[in-house]
Amino acid sequence: MARVDLRTVQELMGHKSIEMTVRDSHLAPKHTLAAVEQLVAKNDATGAVTASEVKSAQSESPSAIH
Repeated sequence: MARVDLRTVQELMGHKSIEMTVRDSHLAPKHTLAAVEQLVAKNDATGAVTASEVKSAQSESPSAIH
């Protein structure tokens, strides 16, 4: 993962919609989990859910976490 935001990638690739960019991005599960862990670390003080809770919820119902 190059850590470039998808909006910039959309513009560089000439995609008309962000949906096309998202579809082509093919995020690996480990990158998704790493992103969740970063968010949890930043929001720990606010009572955010843990990364393992999100991972568990994703495995039970992937369409519910969108």
